[in-house]
Amino acid sequence: MGDVKKARGGKPSPKARRTTARLQAVQAVYQSLQNKVSPLSLYQEYVDHRRGMDMDGEQMIECDAELFRLILSGVTERWGDLEQIIKPRVEKLGSLANLLAAILICGTYELLAHGDIDKPIIINDYINITSDFYAGNEPKLINGVLDDIAKEVRF
Repeated sequence: MGDVKKARGGKPSPKARRTTARLQAVQAVYQSLQNKVSPLSLYQEYVDHRRGMDMDGEQMIECDAELFRLILSGVTERWGDLEQIIKPRVEKLGSLANLLAAILICGTYELLAHGDIDKPIIINDYINITSDFYAGNEPKLINGVLDDIAKEVRF
């Protein structure tokens, strides 16, 4: 994901910092699913130990810490609501990989709670994050599910 790697000699754009916050939120929610802990409980670990971490041999830019915190706290607080929104849309797929679940959870939370951010911006960032991890139809799945959710929760 080119947007999250440190630009040579340049200051990262606010957009790149928000994209990095979304990527790190997905990673933290994935970790919380794997370890069965609260996503918010991982916030400090990411701030203290994952800032500027290496990604494909390049240093990752610093995330928008406020957006990162908002996503993790919101996902933690609204976990049950998010499950109710996502579950009927993916039931026919059977078991969903934790990484795909983490992407949908973060994307759904943002569509619900961040009405000040245009839905195509949110959806596109999560499609790009998915594309970084999957080469198959998974980005289309994320696009379809988040677009369907956006139609329900955004008026």
